[in-house]
Amino acid sequence: MTVEPGTVRPMKVDVAIIGGGIAGLSVGAWLAPHCDVVVLEAELTLGYHATGRSAAAYTECYGAETIRRLAKASREYLTTTDDLASPLPVMFVANKRNPDQIGALLDTFLPLVPSLEHLTPGEVVDRCSAFDVSGVAGGVLEPGAFEIDVHALQSGYERTIRSSGQPIIASARVERITRDTNGGWSIDAGDIQINTRVVVNAAGAWADQIAALAGVNRIGLTPLLRSVFTFNVGTESSGWPLVVDAGEQWYFKPEGPNVLGSGASELPSDPVDARAPEIDIALGIEKINTATELSIRSVLNTWAGLRTFTTDRVPVVGFEPTAPGFFWLAGQGGYGIKTSPALGEFAAALILTNSVPDSISEFGITRESLAPERLHR
Repeated sequence: MTVEPGTVRPMKVDVAIIGGGIAGLSVGAWLAPHCDVVVLEAELTLGYHATGRSAAAYTECYGAETIRRLAKASREYLTTTDDLASPLPVMFVANKRNPDQIGALLDTFLPLVPSLEHLTPGEVVDRCSAFDVSGVAGGVLEPGAFEIDVHALQSGYERTIRSSGQPIIASARVERITRDTNGGWSIDAGDIQINTRVVVNAAGAWADQIAALAGVNRIGLTPLLRSVFTFNVGTESSGWPLVVDAGEQWYFKPEGPNVLGSGASELPSDPVDARAPEIDIALGIEKINTATELSIRSVLNTWAGLRTFTTDRVPVVGFEPTAPGFFWLAGQGGYGIKTSPALGEFAAALILTNSVPDSISEFGITRESLAPERLHR
């Protein structure tokens, strides 16, 4: 439930958050008990774009090292809050043509995830009957991975914001951002006018456009489209892990009575309401069929989402040095769900106290590693 469009007129807040996806809602949840906040979402539904189209997996073995550290910093919140986590091990699989990928994965991930297990071809097949032992070189299992209830996570952030008396306004597309006479910011979003000390740019694929509205240099964000599909395998698959190609060319996982799969595509896109191209679905099916014994012939449903990256594939979080009070929270790529607790807390602390919480810094995360300055060099 959100505030109906048109019910809010001029308002003054400490922080205005542009974007009602997981990034904006998470920082809003950490800010709301401490200052006056408003969350503005352009769509009628919160989390409509990337948030609502996530594969919803928590793994500490995916993304750049900073991403993996952010995931580790988020683990306690995800595993101790409102039954958000359901066990779902992740199994990386290498085929006989690329056996060296197993060693490379272990070298990369073991320092941060010592619980990883090296699987023989037979052990891979034991865990997922989609493979034939003759085509598999081996695997790596992450037993502590899990599936995240994205709806429950998002709803929890929403509840925290609302219970603090702070508004979340849907159908509030930002049209104009200017400096006000007091050195803060004025935001026009239809019939809503907001004066604020801080603007948080959590607009996902549209974050560079929001920066341009404010007269701030774009950070160089790239939205990449990824298509996903579900299919039936005609056999029991509920006990399978999330299976990921060791070269990150495809993945699949159980999804109720069916299986969700993707060719792990990254198609450059404008910021749009993403739709799955037929050719991308076909290529994804071909990749999974080539690697497994599944023989997918048809799909049940398809959809697509935009995963928006910075140039170094690490989120940008911090105040823009050329525009006081303009705060970046963007570029989460495909990692925004699993890192949202840490990123929300991290961003809120910078805004409120200009400091990094010990609960975040203990995982080796620094303000410099996420700061916008690194992308302006």
